[in-house]
Amino acid sequence: MRDRAFRARVLLCAILGAVLAAVGFGDAQSPTSDLSVTDRVIVASTIYSLVQQYFAHWEGAPRREVEGAYRAYIDHAVGDKSRKEFDLATLRFVAALRNGHTQFFDDQLDGRPLKFRLMEVENEWVVVNSQDSHLRRGAIVRTIDGKAVDGFVGEQAQYVAASNDRLARTHVFTYAGLFPDRISIGLQDGNVVVVDRSVRADAPEAPAPRVSEGRWLREGQAAYIRVPGFGDPAFERTAIDLVRQFASSPNLVIDVRGNGGGATPFQLIAALMNRPQRPWQEATPQHIALLEAQGMPPLRVSRDFLPQSPSSDAYAGRLFLLVDRFCGSACEDFVMPFKDSRRAVLIGETTQGSSGNPYRADLGHGMRVAIGAVRYRFPDGTPFEGVGIAPDVTIERRLSDVAAARDAVLERARELADAPR
Repeated sequence: MRDRAFRARVLLCAILGAVLAAVGFGDAQSPTSDLSVTDRVIVASTIYSLVQQYFAHWEGAPRREVEGAYRAYIDHAVGDKSRKEFDLATLRFVAALRNGHTQFFDDQLDGRPLKFRLMEVENEWVVVNSQDSHLRRGAIVRTIDGKAVDGFVGEQAQYVAASNDRLARTHVFTYAGLFPDRISIGLQDGNVVVVDRSVRADAPEAPAPRVSEGRWLREGQAAYIRVPGFGDPAFERTAIDLVRQFASSPNLVIDVRGNGGGATPFQLIAALMNRPQRPWQEATPQHIALLEAQGMPPLRVSRDFLPQSPSSDAYAGRLFLLVDRFCGSACEDFVMPFKDSRRAVLIGETTQGSSGNPYRADLGHGMRVAIGAVRYRFPDGTPFEGVGIAPDVTIERRLSDVAAARDAVLERARELADAPR
């Protein structure tokens, strides 16, 4: 009954918005927005409807809290004066679902480069990359636009789709649309650097890797393969070729740090897995109107898979995987069976803890939404979402390593590879 009354109020809001627009009130035809009140309410209610139908992550997002967030969202849909305000309200509602694979996109949201990235290291916010020559890597930041950086990040994190607080805070600096043209950055040494996004960067940006790459760490003894992503099938194909190239090496290091996923690399897993592997436990919602009308909760459909046997020609040497907080989605699909089977030693940070095989929908007006439609658990049934995959050897980032561009994780992998079995 509460749901029915709530939907009626939403419909009333839409009708009221249309009436106000028709008689010249509100901002339906405002030059600051290309979305009428009715358009905004329809977009908002469509997102909410898709969440009710496809969202698989209610364990991390209590329905009462989501309904409260949706009421606030509808208030913004009716009252906001610009498309940017509505975008922010939409991002905030989607972030309230606490799933990194449930996301909102608007082609008109500012996508210009931010030109810098901060990361929390040893309880400080430090510059980890920069395309502004006045903002050096390793500089510790105290304020952003006059606000304490920790408070600023906390405020912006409410707009970031993430499965846990660490992930939300980490990804604030990938949401360029949250930032103004000019950003004032106060440094620990007292200097203030103003980053102007409207002008060309005066420091080079590290080029994005175009293929997986490999090399010897120690000739004939330890090889290294970096796989930066799984969005392009070429990354997986090249990585498999490199595994074959280094097949005689007694030690192999696979680096998937910064790998945000793409398509699950089943063939690469098979090329490296020399023992049986167990799959994820998966569940997705299914709605049957008759059952729900009789008071039954929505069904959750699970899939069971049998353990997979290893390939006869899989790499047989010792395996080390380098992981970090940016390894997510299909990257975690890659890492999980090696952790579960103890086939590899994981070195670095806990991974993102985010997946969902999203259901995608076009909302019109250059807007789209993705709804996390599958919830994963580890093969033994323990939670994964918002938890991530913990390394066997934890190497936390240090300020001195950031400033010196020192790779402590790879150094530790070299040491372990050199150690006797």
